[in-house]
Amino acid sequence: MEARWSEGLNLNKVCGKYRVSLWQCPQFLFLVMGVVIIVAVLSAYVVASRYQEPELAALSVLILTVVLFVVGHMIISAFERVAISSLSKSEFISIMSHQLRSPLSAIKWQLNMILAGDDAKFVVSDESRSYLETVYDQNERMIRSVSDLLEVNRIEDGDLVLRPSLFSIAVLASRVASESEKYSSANNAKVTVAMQKDIPMVYADEERIKRVMEHLIDNAIRYSAYKGNVVISLEKKNGDYIICKITDQGAGIQDSEKARVFDKFFRSINALRYQTEGSGVGLFIAKSIIKLSGGEIGFSSLLGKGSTFWFTLPVKKIIINIK
Repeated sequence: MEARWSEGLNLNKVCGKYRVSLWQCPQFLFLVMGVVIIVAVLSAYVVASRYQEPELAALSVLILTVVLFVVGHMIISAFERVAISSLSKSEFISIMSHQLRSPLSAIKWQLNMILAGDDAKFVVSDESRSYLETVYDQNERMIRSVSDLLEVNRIEDGDLVLRPSLFSIAVLASRVASESEKYSSANNAKVTVAMQKDIPMVYADEERIKRVMEHLIDNAIRYSAYKGNVVISLEKKNGDYIICKITDQGAGIQDSEKARVFDKFFRSINALRYQTEGSGVGLFIAKSIIKLSGGEIGFSSLLGKGSTFWFTLPVKKIIINIK
């Protein structure tokens, strides 16, 4: 909290984020307005009490009004510049993301056709297949990055639309764990699922909840120690919520970084140390999805011991049996 206050008081640093001068920065102009108001009120009081002439008091009020009008106009102009800059950035990201998705999807489709070997015209040797699979993986990475940028853009613009439905989060957790086996094996980790019986159905956007799970499991695998275990657990909470926990035995998170874990584009020191891929928006997206779904998200972590990320979702009063 103290760090946030000190950052807020450092006007050069704050205004530098907007890439504007001090006289175009809203925070600085608000400070100027506050000083002008205090000085003007004190001046009006001194004039009125010393000279007791209504004309001078009225003149002081008039001057105060003019000064406040000028400063207010500067503040509005500054906000307009910031708003226009933000809008331009959002439009640019949206347009470029949509433009990138089409060629990337075309590349994916062509690679799928070649690797599947359905067409006799495409005969791929083992060595060529290895190269093509590398290209396919990198293309998939680009598609995910573009999708993440679009998702962040929707969240910031308030356009993220969820399509909730009734589904079994227990079945979803098992499916996500199964789909992550190849990646976890490549990283010498093992993903297991532990859950209570009679897990209720939840009402949320299944595709986006799947994405949240995939990101949390992906992070757990990336930062797990050698031959570490990643555990997905599900349990009922007060009968109204399901809590999903993803626990790893990895590097953990430093105390100084915990407050920023869900911030957009945040990359921890361990991310650089382990040279992991990512743009730092996954947890930001996950938090937004869970919040919009009526749940909560959080974590606990010990440096060098591992982390547990958890989220909750509201349940529907329908019971299914998971064997």
